[in-house]
Amino acid sequence: MRKLTRLWQALERIPGLCDVLAYWEYHCGEDYPVIRPHLRVTEDLGYRYPCPYPNDGDCPRGIVDYGNGLFAALCRHPHKLCEDVPLAPKDALVHRLDLDSVVRPLANALAVRIQDLKSRAPGVWALGVSNSRLTRGYPAYLFVFSRRRDFRSAVQEVAISCPTPFVAVAPTNSFLTVESREVLGTRKSVFISLEDRVGLSEDGQFIALENTDGDEVSPTPIELRHAVVEKYKEGFDCTDQAIYEDAGVHKSDFYKWMKGTLGNKSSKSRRIEETLRTDPRLRSRR
Repeated sequence: MRKLTRLWQALERIPGLCDVLAYWEYHCGEDYPVIRPHLRVTEDLGYRYPCPYPNDGDCPRGIVDYGNGLFAALCRHPHKLCEDVPLAPKDALVHRLDLDSVVRPLANALAVRIQDLKSRAPGVWALGVSNSRLTRGYPAYLFVFSRRRDFRSAVQEVAISCPTPFVAVAPTNSFLTVESREVLGTRKSVFISLEDRVGLSEDGQFIALENTDGDEVSPTPIELRHAVVEKYKEGFDCTDQAIYEDAGVHKSDFYKWMKGTLGNKSSKSRRIEETLRTDPRLRSRR
């Protein structure tokens, strides 16, 4: 298993997720073979091509169409610092990332039940619904931007318009500011960075770098359980019976958990912990 740092960073360095193949390779580095099958050629001619030694405003090289399928990347520097490069048509045309093709293999690693990928706004896509234990039922949105201010504005817009807590997924956490964290926290929403969450297995499959299933949820300390239950009941105007019924356990097991005599690793304890960490209004929507 290895991380895909260059790949996820590249998604925030290529505006609109569209550029010539040379720039995709330049930004993705060793991760380029992972993303290449998901790049779709367009009919748009690229306007720039990487320079080996970029150093001023005359870089990068410009792409020229000579007609009859002949293209080249020409150095624009008055002293011709770079060699001109003949280009095949596929190398001169812009390639767009097929997000739907990329996202579906990510489903298990993100613990998200992927639905039809829908654009909610420029740079924001509705992915589906979270399957993770602590955010089960939350809608998940993908945010891909090249500027921090655009990311911040998009998070604020979704926080205002989404009626429930949600999962915000972004390629990296580089645009996550204190302000954005406060917005998410106010809505009891969760942020996931692909850079921190998703890697590549030895057989070339996307895989979670950390446990997203919630099996390792830290158990509530015994001395705090009564207070946690009371706070939950007060916050959601419910009873003990509602809690243990939602958790699918017998009331005797619920009270054993309260006393600390029910094993912390048992499925019953995990279901109780999950119930007390999930908004019951979300469960009613499933």
